[in-house]
Amino acid sequence: MSNLTEYERRRDLLREKYVCEDGEAAVSTGGVDHLALICSDMEATVRFYTEVLNMRLAKVITNRDDPTSTHVFLDMGGGNMLAFFDFPEHGPAPTVRGVGSMHHVALKADKAKYRAIVQTLKSREISHSIHGTEEEGAVYLRDPDNIMVEITTGY
Repeated sequence: MSNLTEYERRRDLLREKYVCEDGEAAVSTGGVDHLALICSDMEATVRFYTEVLNMRLAKVITNRDDPTSTHVFLDMGGGNMLAFFDFPEHGPAPTVRGVGSMHHVALKADKAKYRAIVQTLKSREISHSIHGTEEEGAVYLRDPDNIMVEITTGY
């Protein structure tokens, strides 16, 4: 293993230069409207996010860029949506993790919803790992396309 001191020094420099505990950002947004991901099987994806994570399917439309592609919006709560596209004419080839790709989606949950999701994962025998406890913490799992999803209580 390499000497981690240099990596921690780089982190410290980023903190010193960019972390601002107070004040407003010069440019800010109203938050996330939606994250748009790609799935290979729309039915499996919608079933997973509605039945396992208890999201509400809010909208189903045609992708503006490709009329063979479906675009769905799942309500994550807080006015935020998680969207998926399928591209049935392009095949199921997965992407490879790398620079510019997404590592995982982290979703906030209160303790009651967190516990309910953990129980759903256990009852359906869905592979997951818990960091913290079954009462609070973070649970990690994979969706039908192997996208890592974290549900956290922000412990």
